[in-house]
Amino acid sequence: MAGAATTLLLAACTLDNEGLPTEDVVFSIPWTVGEESSYTIVEDDGEPLGTGVLKIEEDEEGRLRLVQEYGNPEFTDRLVLVTEAATLKPITVERVITGDEGVLRIEGRYFGGIVEVERTVIQDDKEERRTDRLNVPEHSYDSASSVFLWRTMGLGEGFRAAYNNLATAVVRKPQRIQVTTRVAGRETVEVPAGTFEAWRVEIRSSGVEQTAWYATGGSRPLVKYDNGEVVFLLESHKEGEVR
Repeated sequence: MAGAATTLLLAACTLDNEGLPTEDVVFSIPWTVGEESSYTIVEDDGEPLGTGVLKIEEDEEGRLRLVQEYGNPEFTDRLVLVTEAATLKPITVERVITGDEGVLRIEGRYFGGIVEVERTVIQDDKEERRTDRLNVPEHSYDSASSVFLWRTMGLGEGFRAAYNNLATAVVRKPQRIQVTTRVAGRETVEVPAGTFEAWRVEIRSSGVEQTAWYATGGSRPLVKYDNGEVVFLLESHKEGEVR
């Protein structure tokens, strides 16, 4: 259960900072609330692995709910991160993976310069719990925001940035890591939803490279994402409602 879900969940890898100082990286918010994007998830050889949906919602207090839903016949995986609307600074995170082997629930809460993460595993009518705490330094974001966060940066030729990343809603023990991003240029990308001109954003580490492609126009949706293990291909995109 956990192994398959981890493969589908957006990767949170240990990355090098390449000497860049960390900074807040949100430049502008390109989306409107109510947006929804659907993806086919495939292995490197093109073999279908599952489906994914990214949603942008708003709670009753005007905060963002960044929702990720993944699944195939063997499991479902739902992740909800609540953030400040303008900055994407994290407030709470919840992830629930349900499969034949049981249920994994992860709940995190940011407060007073720390994040507290409670992990609950339910298998064979047995329940195990563990609580971890991490300090939250300046220029930090939750890893659950990654594919949303990269979209808000000042995407353009030569853009580079580094920030602190809190990997909370992960199967392994939570950890603080440092992330760097680099815009490698523009590319034409073909996916089931059509052909897009896109910014190629590279996220690197020693021996690990992730790549995300964001459309250069409109609300800059994520059209393709390669996390080093699987590839996300945009099937459909629905804009939110302008208020």
